[in-house]
Amino acid sequence: MSEVGFEFPVDTSGQWDGFNDPGIEHFTGNPFQHLGREVPQNTIDAMINAPAKIDIQLRRVRSQDIPDIESLRRAVDHCVDSARTDENERAVKFFALAQKLLKKAYVNILQIADSNTTGVRGPCENGTPFFAMMKATGQSRKAETSSGSYGIGKFAPYTVSALRTVFLSTVWADGGGRWHHYVQGKAVLMSHVGDDGKTRRGTGFWGVRKQCQPVIGRPDIVPEWLRRAGTDNSLEGFAGTTLSIVAFDEAGNWQDVLAANIVENFFGAILRGELEVQIQGAHAISATTLSGLLTNKGLQRAVNEEDGEPEKFQNVAGYISALSDNSVVIARTENQHLGECELRLIVRSGLPKRVAVLRNGMLITEEFPGLRRFSDFKDFVALLECKSQKGLALLRAMEPPRHDAFEPDRLPPDKRTQGRTALRELSVWVREMLRRYAQDPVSEQTDLSELADYFADEAEEGKDQRKDENPSGAIIIRARPLRVKPIAADAGADAPRDDESGSDSEAEGDGQGPGRGHGTGGWGALGGNDASGGDAPGEHGGATSSKRSSNSAIALQNVRAVPLTATRRRIAFSSTVTGYVRIQLEDSGADVNYPLPIVTATEGKVIEGCIDHLEVTAGARTVIEVELPEEFYGTLRVVANAV
Repeated sequence: MSEVGFEFPVDTSGQWDGFNDPGIEHFTGNPFQHLGREVPQNTIDAMINAPAKIDIQLRRVRSQDIPDIESLRRAVDHCVDSARTDENERAVKFFALAQKLLKKAYVNILQIADSNTTGVRGPCENGTPFFAMMKATGQSRKAETSSGSYGIGKFAPYTVSALRTVFLSTVWADGGGRWHHYVQGKAVLMSHVGDDGKTRRGTGFWGVRKQCQPVIGRPDIVPEWLRRAGTDNSLEGFAGTTLSIVAFDEAGNWQDVLAANIVENFFGAILRGELEVQIQGAHAISATTLSGLLTNKGLQRAVNEEDGEPEKFQNVAGYISALSDNSVVIARTENQHLGECELRLIVRSGLPKRVAVLRNGMLITEEFPGLRRFSDFKDFVALLECKSQKGLALLRAMEPPRHDAFEPDRLPPDKRTQGRTALRELSVWVREMLRRYAQDPVSEQTDLSELADYFADEAEEGKDQRKDENPSGAIIIRARPLRVKPIAADAGADAPRDDESGSDSEAEGDGQGPGRGHGTGGWGALGGNDASGGDAPGEHGGATSSKRSSNSAIALQNVRAVPLTATRRRIAFSSTVTGYVRIQLEDSGADVNYPLPIVTATEGKVIEGCIDHLEVTAGARTVIEVELPEEFYGTLRVVANAV
């Protein structure tokens, strides 16, 4: 057996690598979308000089020119046998197709080559970027402020390979200025029984078989299509990395899909001249072509077929204006935990009222906590960026593997409060800037004394008579007693009761107004835009009573709910205690109240349909936007319990 070839190591531990590899499954949905996001991340992180460049081309390579294809064929044959007895139908079909592809005379290879980058530095030892890229699982050897961080994005190219096989070729320089050329292949298949009857691991490598090492140099062994440099041993000037995706699973419009996703995720880096991408025979992506690509019919058709599109792609035009327009408003703040942060804001008719967060020129999210709904603002777009290294490191540590949100619970326990505080303070500052520059002004004020004749007091005569309307002065709304609803027979008999319901007169979130809410019971019931009556904790029958927390009830005051859409509400209330609470919503029925699950919330963490561990302060106003799983038009009840 040759010293160089495909090697699937013998498994002596009795484990089994199933077909559903977690790293690959993470990117299986919308694979081109993930490819267009993950690969440029690595390129930007390795950039030496701007712009970092990516060249993408589809090649047809003779099957016999794929290194040690015979060993790969045998491994796939063994996987077919193992899949039939140990895996599902999806695995059987995958390996059956792989067998057919390996028998063809030519195989499609998608090559993604970057330049103006460092390459993937070796040697192939634990602790180096090359080892993390090819051999390690869940390891990243990048700086704290780099675009990627989990070591999972490297699996995105495997999702577009019908053989789940990728070759990496890289040229890099060591600390002494010596240049190196590494080539290694990797196939992520499944455990199988080899020719010798021994169980082999699911992941195999092409290279030096002993310890599965890369081929270093050796142009006599590495085929021409896998080389970064020629045969004259001069590697300087060829620094960078090439990914060769074997048996590329091309879709009919893959160039358009890939280009669209690169544009919408990296428009910041592209516009600033930090990234250029050439998709051979299709698109050139650069600062000068960016605007034209946004109106390209092919790209527009491609995003129409993707989940969450085309809105995200269409919003890019507004974001580009925020980065380049002379009329942009620029505001800066010094956040205690994030350092300097910058907001770029444009107010113009037709813009989508979105706040986008960029990091290293990459779009992270348009759903920043507390910055999602702007019904009382003019049309605008805003770009939010952190400018300090400590802030970038903190934000990066809060991002999930897909780098599309900020989740403070991903931080170590001693830093979670810091993360939550940083996000909350940043959100408050951005809203203040939006109020200053983009909020709709009050167009007209009317003296309510003109309407006095139309709002006579309708209260009963007698000593208890009181007015809810004061046409010649400030409006004062007080709570009136309402009859308590009947309760279900199986409700808790010892539960406290509240005989009065309150109606909140204040505007949403302004913390003012003389309105009175419940002082006991830890709940507030809301119907449409108004507060209305309901039961106290322990009085809920049916499905709700079985779900009631055993924790103590917390009194909420001045409860309001404002419908934003058919599935989204803004909930506002004041707590009578300081600490952490669990918030549950209920559909208030005539006899019983039913749980109303929460899908997402702008504050706290949604667990089992409730907002858990929500931090509240006595007397302070809490405002949360919640998303419900389906359209809801009934009476909403808010229940709070201490945790």
